Amino acid sequence: MNVIDRIIKYNRNPSISQFFNLKLLELMSFGVYHNEIQKIRDGLIDELRDYKLKNNINNVVIGMSGGIDSALTASLFRDAGYTVTSVTLPIHQNPAETERGIEASKALGLNHEHIDLSDAYNNLVDFYRTTTFDFSKNDNNRSTLMRMGNIRARLRMITLYNLASKLKGFVASTDNFSELAAGFWTLHGDVGDVAPIQSLTKSWEVPAMAELQGVPSSIIEAVPTDGLGIANGDEDQFGFSYLEFDIALFLLIKNLSLDNASDSDIEIIENVKNRIRSTAFKRSNPYNLFHPVFGNRFSELENLDNVL
Repeated sequence: MNVIDRIIKYNRNPSISQFFNLKLLELMSFGVYHNEIQKIRDGLIDELRDYKLKNNINNVVIGMSGGIDSALTASLFRDAGYTVTSVTLPIHQNPAETERGIEASKALGLNHEHIDLSDAYNNLVDFYRTTTFDFSKNDNNRSTLMRMGNIRARLRMITLYNLASKLKGFVASTDNFSELAAGFWTLHGDVGDVAPIQSLTKSWEVPAMAELQGVPSSIIEAVPTDGLGIANGDEDQFGFSYLEFDIALFLLIKNLSLDNASDSDIEIIENVKNRIRSTAFKRSNPYNLFHPVFGNRFSELENLDNVL
């Protein structure tokens, strides 16, 4: 099966416009869509092994959502020789998502913990209802749902870091490059210590590598969601597919021509622009101010880190 056929296979909404089809072919010539999955996988595992040896650390804890990103991340750490503890952390979760997380843990041969955080979440939200945060029972607007979703993400991360401390390990990040650009992650909620797949595209490299790594097909084919209860899935929030998002993203990165783009094509591209623009603050957090007298002490500390 060639690369184009596999891209179509991995994407749930593969019907794209003629313009996006042409840009997909153009991006193949730039190597964005390629046939180097094994090489990239081997390189990532080598880097993870180097990190383990350099930092003398063997245990990694991963929140196992039931999605492809966490399963792929766990498999890479496993193959790099880490002791991987996967943790399912449902908070009023769709049971099918939790079951996929458990299925992935078993299929990949991982240590597994199951910690239901629904009661802890309820207690926290009930506490906020008594304060000026005021999450009223009938308040279902998008802003409130996002705030409550962020509480879920941060509560899960508290739990993962607590377990990692117990095991004298660290927490893995599971975000991919497309999510990084779209801002589909919660500050201080989804970001762990080591991010193996944050350079990989959601529409191609992630699913292709997951298949190579033996991730169950039920997980590779599952609808991607944020697990925060904000919408029915990532692509539902976009209004278009991850394939279209990635093509638009790299079209902008490579500064490709928009000739022959239809109004609907331009609408998708503008939507992607707006998402990147509106989430730039997440990718530069925290925003550090230089010392008003002595300038950039951060670079001096970085130099010392490198020396030591």
